[in-house]
Amino acid sequence: MQYAYLSYEFLGPAIFVSAGGAFLLLYLHDRKQRAALRLAGAFLLSAVGYAAVMLGDADIHPAYQAVVLTSLFSGHFMLIWGVASLFGRKVPQLAYWLAAVIAASIAIYSTYNGAMFWLRYAAVSGFTAYVYLLCCGLVWRARSHRVDSVVAALFLIQVLVTLNRVQLVQTSGLDLTTHHDFKSSSFAASMQTENAVFAIAIGLALFARYSVTLVKQLQRLAETDPLTGLLNRRAFEARVQALREASAPLSTGLIICDIDHFKRINDSHGHEVGDRALKAFSRLLERETPASAICTRLGGEEFCIILAGATDESIRLQAIHLRGAVERMKIATGDQPLRLTASFGYSRLDPDHDLMTAMAEVDAAVYQAKNDGRNLVRRAEPAALTGARMNRRETAFAMPCGPA
Repeated sequence: MQYAYLSYEFLGPAIFVSAGGAFLLLYLHDRKQRAALRLAGAFLLSAVGYAAVMLGDADIHPAYQAVVLTSLFSGHFMLIWGVASLFGRKVPQLAYWLAAVIAASIAIYSTYNGAMFWLRYAAVSGFTAYVYLLCCGLVWRARSHRVDSVVAALFLIQVLVTLNRVQLVQTSGLDLTTHHDFKSSSFAASMQTENAVFAIAIGLALFARYSVTLVKQLQRLAETDPLTGLLNRRAFEARVQALREASAPLSTGLIICDIDHFKRINDSHGHEVGDRALKAFSRLLERETPASAICTRLGGEEFCIILAGATDESIRLQAIHLRGAVERMKIATGDQPLRLTASFGYSRLDPDHDLMTAMAEVDAAVYQAKNDGRNLVRRAEPAALTGARMNRRETAFAMPCGPA
């Protein structure tokens, strides 16, 4: 019987320690995962509190009560902080600390004003239910995946379970006058089991959410250029195909641009400044094009933009706008701001037009803009296409091409 008794006493703390350790290992693997560190703190601090409740006796040793309350408020703050961090929300600090002050006041009053364990239990349980409800609201407002709805539902279920326990204390006739009465009751075993189940369920759900986040991060890394963050070739071709199908029977716009004299920038200012220029140029393209546009870095200093549902005139105006925006852009360097210009080529891409052929035609227009003096916009002409241009386009994604 002694072994069974010890297993029961250690059930909740052991599960909370396991969950906290798992989140701590996740943080140690990737120190950028601050939400994991906060969730680890929430579970580990909760383990301390549950151990103090089930293994100590606050009636004989009031210091246990201080340990319980400290772990309760700090652990639940780490929980709501971790959830808010994981889902990209702000921590509702005012709402949290106001409830914490009220619950702590009631708990302290019930401790030092007679045997009123039931009141202390009601205050603490009401506080935890309130925190779970706040977490549920944070997750529900930020939900973007199916697993988010599961996490929110688990928090809501635990709110209902916790409030139900408070109601049972009031109506079941249990003698919870003292802490000792609580520990020796079947109600304590039920509470411990329910909390252990919740710890397992919410821990697994939050890990599932982490898995979704990490998968999306890996997918983003696999689809983007590591320097500029724009789409790479594989993602670009897939997105363009989907955009053209969605835009049909309307045409799409195709713009290719190449930064002028980029080799001179690297030679004069160094590759660090050159990389900074590429990043700034990429951000400008994303900022100055419609949200539906697809931007990609073809290679080196050459970039491509696809516009949805565009006409010849709208494509031309977009290219002219981008040329002017590039000309006005300033990039901070050690001495004086660096200015860029770029040459542009554009064309309308009909639904039956081959993408690679169109890109070769537009690339020839970029060459024409450079030959005409750079910092210009030229429309692609099918007659400008040559076999040499076609071969060049097939390797443009991997290597810098064309005159600077």
